[in-house]
Amino acid sequence: MALTLDYDNYSFRDRMNDCLVRRAQLTGPASYPTGGVVIANLGDFGWGETHTLLGTLWNGTAMRFLWLDRANQKVIIVDDAGAQIGNGTDLSAFTGEILATGK
Repeated sequence: MALTLDYDNYSFRDRMNDCLVRRAQLTGPASYPTGGVVIANLGDFGWGETHTLLGTLWNGTAMRFLWLDRANQKVIIVDDAGAQIGNGTDLSAFTGEILATGK
């Protein structure tokens, strides 16, 4: 199961240098895969490569942080201690907003 991306309410509005910028709401996956979630599984950002991904996920009591593995085009989710979330962990209660750049 992949992260669920909802960017229908946001259009491409700006450029950052020579990159497109996109905001989107993000919901954690029901089963997190070790090594991260492939960005292509998030949906179509409208570009070929993601360069930057900023954001956090929150479930009301705990925060999860996003790290972009740019070389492999994956989103790695870590806890507040910096440890990657375990394989198969249900993060579907975690939501947040991201800002991504790419081209």
